[in-house]
Amino acid sequence: MISNPLHTTGSNAAFLADAPRIGHLIAVFGGKGGVGKTNIATNLAIAAAGLEARVLLVDGDLGLANVDVLLGLTPRCTAADILAGESDFEDALLTGPHGIHVIPAASARMDLASSRPAQLTRLLAPLLAAGHRYDLVIVDIGSGVSAAALSLASVCDRALLVTTPEPTSITDAYGTLKVARGVAPQLPVELLVNIARDELQALAAHRQLEQVGERFLGHKIPMRGFLTRDSRLVEAVAAQRAVVEAFPTAVVSRQLTQLAAGLVNEVRIAMPSPPRSTFWRRVSP
Repeated sequence: MISNPLHTTGSNAAFLADAPRIGHLIAVFGGKGGVGKTNIATNLAIAAAGLEARVLLVDGDLGLANVDVLLGLTPRCTAADILAGESDFEDALLTGPHGIHVIPAASARMDLASSRPAQLTRLLAPLLAAGHRYDLVIVDIGSGVSAAALSLASVCDRALLVTTPEPTSITDAYGTLKVARGVAPQLPVELLVNIARDELQALAAHRQLEQVGERFLGHKIPMRGFLTRDSRLVEAVAAQRAVVEAFPTAVVSRQLTQLAAGLVNEVRIAMPSPPRSTFWRRVSP
């Protein structure tokens, strides 16, 4: 049985349990790499900021930095420095397009990707404490089902599971969902199909994952939306810019902006939530 990576003891656990309640931490995660998680997380953050939301984007792929590279940013310090106690959360913050704040990850630090949950407290605690300053906190979770990835996903209030229509990607998405359910069974997860040919292909991918999820996990996974393949996205990546900023009228940019608008609106109309300690108990063993 997979243990909950949030299980800690002593003062660190007490701090996390008592952190201010925030109902807007969103994990963007998937199975193996290559499904477009970082592009989606980054563009959703910038699109939301364009809608006047206060946004924090966290590169949760701790060992392989991508967000700062994608946006052409130069970090002063990274999550690695926070975890090592050599820098605080505020020092690592970068300002990106439309005024988003970014916590960058380290580059080529596979030791961080395999960090034990207790080692992540230096990052998780200030992340939770800073959340009240933002409308959305979007966390780009590292690929796979490592303890570090699951720890970051588990503290979020909801998650977007990214897949492509490829059979191998759907299989990986199911495996990731199964492990995540074992760690944080109450975490709301929605499916986002990326690089779809059209809506019909996206719906087919959702139906396939929903059927296997209902059969083996006992529940369905709702669909948040889909993104179509767009050459403008490739151009934007090459230019180290977000596609919603570089090509705002592109089809994929409009789709991303619509998704961001939905997330922002849901946060703004949400009723007050229970204290963070209630949520913490919900995902703790």
